[in-house]
Amino acid sequence: MLVTGGTGYLGSHLARELLEKGEPVRILDVHKTKYLPEGAEFIQGDMRDKEVARKAVKDVEKVFHLAFVQSLSKLPESECWDINFNGTENLLKASLDAGVDRFIYTSTIEIYGTKPPFPCPEDAPKDEPVGWYGRHKLEVENLVWKYYKEKGLKATAVRMPTICGPGYYNHRPLLQLMDRVLDNKILAVVGKGDTYGDLVYYKDVLQGYLLAGEKKEAIGEPFNISCDVRSTQLEMVQAMIDEVGSKSRVLHLQKFAVRGVLRFAYAFRLTDLPKYQFEYLFHHNSYSVDKAKKLLGYAPTKSAAEAARELIKGYVQDREFVKHRSENY
Repeated sequence: MLVTGGTGYLGSHLARELLEKGEPVRILDVHKTKYLPEGAEFIQGDMRDKEVARKAVKDVEKVFHLAFVQSLSKLPESECWDINFNGTENLLKASLDAGVDRFIYTSTIEIYGTKPPFPCPEDAPKDEPVGWYGRHKLEVENLVWKYYKEKGLKATAVRMPTICGPGYYNHRPLLQLMDRVLDNKILAVVGKGDTYGDLVYYKDVLQGYLLAGEKKEAIGEPFNISCDVRSTQLEMVQAMIDEVGSKSRVLHLQKFAVRGVLRFAYAFRLTDLPKYQFEYLFHHNSYSVDKAKKLLGYAPTKSAAEAARELIKGYVQDREFVKHRSENY
C-alpha cells in the first residue's frame, strides 16, 4: 500500500490504520514529521519527480493519494498547481505503468461550492468550486476520471468536509476558533445558529478509505464520506465549549452584522478566513452519504457535533505544535 502525504495529519492516521491491519505500508512525502508511523517504509521526495513517482508505486497494490497543497498555503498558486496537478499526473502515469490495482483519490466537498443542494449528493453541480483549492481538487479529480475512462486505471474518489481528529491540519481560522473556546472568549453565530453544517470524525474517514480500496462497487465512483447526523452551527460550537468546560459565551448576530464584521476583519487582516469561504457561514452545507452507505456499506459513527468534540479534544493534546505548524505552512 502506498499512502502519499503519509506524514501529514490524515495520511499518518490512514497509514497507521493500514499497518494495524497487517498491511505493508509505504509512505511518500516531501517531509518527515513526528507523525511518521513506526513500521512504514518512507520515501522522502516530490511527486513531481517522475523517478520518485516510479519508485513510490513499484510493487504496490493500492495507492491512497492524499498529498496535496492545502487551501491556506503561503505558496504561490502557480506552484500549488504544479504540485497538485502535475504531481498527481506523474503518480497516475506511474501507477498505470506499474499495474497498480486501485487508485483512491482524496477529493473534497469544496468542489460543490458554498451553496450546495441540501443535503448534497455526489452528482450536484460543480460549476463554482470554492477558491483555488476547490478548483484544483476538481481539476485533479477530472484527471483521475480520465485515467479511469480512457486508460483503464481502477480509480475512486472520496470527498470529505472538515475531518476531526488528533493533529488537525492547517486551517488557521478553525484553529483560531478553538483558541477562543480554550481562552474563554466570546464566540458568535449567525442568527439563531440554525444553519446546518457537516464535520466528520477521522475514524469514519478511515473506514471510508478502506471500503473504497476494497469494494469492487467503488471503482469508477465518487463518494461523499461525511457524518450521517448533521448539526447546526450552534450545536457544533456548543459541543466544543462543553467538551473542554469553557466559559465562552455565544452571541447571536444578524446576517448583515456578521457580513459587516467579516468585511472589516478581512480589510484590516484581522482574520485568516479567505473571503471566498465567507458564504459557508450563511448556507446549509450538509452532504448525503446514502451512496456510500448503499454501495460500500459505510456506517459513520459520530454526528457533526460529536466530531466537533473530538476535534477540540485532539487539538488540546497537541495545541502548540499544530499552531506553530499552521503559522508556517
